[in-house]
Amino acid sequence: MIFRLPIMVQILGLIGLAMLLPAAYGALQQDWRVSRAFLHASIFVMVSAATVALIRSGRREPTARRELGVLLISWMIIPVFAAIPVAILMPARGPIGAWFEMVLAYTTTGGTGFDDLSLVPNPIHLWRGIVAWIGGLVTLTAAYVILAPRRLGGFEVEGPSPKGSVSQATQQMVTLGAVTAPIEARLYRSLRVILPIYAGLTGILALVFSSLGQGGLLSTVHAMSILSTSGISPQAKGLAGVGSFWIELAALAFMVLASTRLVYSGARAGGSTRVWYMDPEIRLMAGLVALATAVLFFRHWVGALSIDLGNKDPNVFNALWGSVFTTLSFLTTTGFESASWHTAREWSGLDNPGVMLLGLAALGGGAATTVGGIKLIRAYALIKQGMREIERTIRPDYVVGVGADTRGLLRHGAFIAWTFIMLYFIVLLMTVVALTTSGLRFETALIAATAAISNTGPLFKSVTSDNLGFAELTQTAQVILAFAMIAGRIEVLALISIFNLDNWRRSADATIKHW
Repeated sequence: MIFRLPIMVQILGLIGLAMLLPAAYGALQQDWRVSRAFLHASIFVMVSAATVALIRSGRREPTARRELGVLLISWMIIPVFAAIPVAILMPARGPIGAWFEMVLAYTTTGGTGFDDLSLVPNPIHLWRGIVAWIGGLVTLTAAYVILAPRRLGGFEVEGPSPKGSVSQATQQMVTLGAVTAPIEARLYRSLRVILPIYAGLTGILALVFSSLGQGGLLSTVHAMSILSTSGISPQAKGLAGVGSFWIELAALAFMVLASTRLVYSGARAGGSTRVWYMDPEIRLMAGLVALATAVLFFRHWVGALSIDLGNKDPNVFNALWGSVFTTLSFLTTTGFESASWHTAREWSGLDNPGVMLLGLAALGGGAATTVGGIKLIRAYALIKQGMREIERTIRPDYVVGVGADTRGLLRHGAFIAWTFIMLYFIVLLMTVVALTTSGLRFETALIAATAAISNTGPLFKSVTSDNLGFAELTQTAQVILAFAMIAGRIEVLALISIFNLDNWRRSADATIKHW
């Protein structure tokens, strides 16, 4: 059975099979050089996957630490194989540049290291979208198969419950063996839910885009990039280059679906019992978008007190829509700008509200999704804890009754969320220092580091004052950013779990006892 194969073999095999799609697309365009490159790379990758499967056959089931280690290795190794056809077809980029391009895609960071996208063959654009889509699928599956049973990836904020109380979801997880079940069973159960929804939503959105006038390549790549929240596009202006309100409206609806775990709740044992409008992540997302839009929209009248902004009345709707779409896009770490974003900036009187976009991207969207960043559930835990502390300060004798799950969120969840945020900013600081030593200015290094760790590649070019892109960076800076993207994708707490010496000792003891 395919689920009994090692995880790395499964991903490699999927990458190898996926290469046949751009190979076929190149053949349809009668671009035989591109088609042969992808075909030969596909054969090589699938042979490599078969070789690894033979080497790993008969090995015992991986432990929790090894599962996390395999996941980390996949973020570093899979882009190497995915970069083979890119390195063959675009030799000017070099091996490092091709690997960096695939890291951008596979980590669903988005952006590009190409100087001019119009000079890139269409099959490579399709391949960038496919790799990002596969990276999103791997991210979703790993969240429910590997991270959720170990209370990582945002699930740590929700538990454990206080002593003496066990939440319904936790009871169901224990009953169904979510923590102790073999990885094959967890993988099958999760993919059975995730893959049809993920692929189905992608196909529906591609059909919607196509019916609204986008070409086949644009519709496919944009649909895959929105569901994977990568923001990859075959054109430099992204979705804004299409210039259609209805296309942006469809994209906004699917970005909301992609950035919440409610659509994939069945992939986790116990699922979710929340109604969608009561989900704290959705409510916080709506509040943040509304707040950011209000700041941009109402600043028009504040700026009009001292600056002559002219008559913007005919563009009121465009300014409002541009603010809503763009702020939500960066909050979900997709990074698409609205075609009306320029109007929104003119309306607000701000040339480029970069600090706001940086903050939204760093915060990110829902946990257990393809979205990067800190995650809304952690912000929600800190907000709830802050409100509780304010109440206790104002009225020390006031007793607030909360449920068992909320007590766990306020005690354990807020502490873990604060710890994660501190570690997140430590990694951000280390990345900024490394980038400044490679020659970047502090401001540029900070924007690039935030874009990489939050997995929001388009943020870099959108916020920098001189529209600097990844293509203008040195290879040293690109390598630093690539590892920052991988760290942001797998998250800091999972990295600490992998390199925790106590886990290594327990794993060694278990190995000795096994033998």
